[in-house]
Amino acid sequence: MADKKDEVSIESLPKLLENDTKVKLAGVDVDGQLRGKLISKKKFLGIAKEGFGFCSVIFGWDMHDQTYFRELKISNAENGYHDLIAIPDLASFRRIPWEDDVPFFLVSFFDPDSGKPISACPRGLLKTALEKLQAKGLGAMAGGTSCLNTILCSAYTDIHYS
Repeated sequence: MADKKDEVSIESLPKLLENDTKVKLAGVDVDGQLRGKLISKKKFLGIAKEGFGFCSVIFGWDMHDQTYFRELKISNAENGYHDLIAIPDLASFRRIPWEDDVPFFLVSFFDPDSGKPISACPRGLLKTALEKLQAKGLGAMAGGTSCLNTILCSAYTDIHYS
């Protein structure tokens, strides 16, 4: 966990990004993929606090960038795939080493009318669930796991999947 002096704030952004010309932003879609934009530093500094419009179609695309057959209420042709509000999470700041150390921030998506987190946004869903627990005096802990399945076979074995 970072010290308070190391936390990124609106006030510390100009100094933090002084040698940069662009910033990458991304949110998580319903398939768990990052969907994002590369914007100028000047624009980022202007939207860092209040957020910016981000097309809701990211919650209507599958992992192959095709719209789902059954459209969601928040993202559909009838509402014109309207913009959501994407607000950068300054605590998520990283640099992407394989992209010339470009600064990177995750965004969370909010309803432009109510200001509430979008239920289709994994980060918003988690935030809402945590707030409900905290209101009851509870907390949550989570752990990640990854599984690896390895199939060993010889060159003379046919593998059949059912």
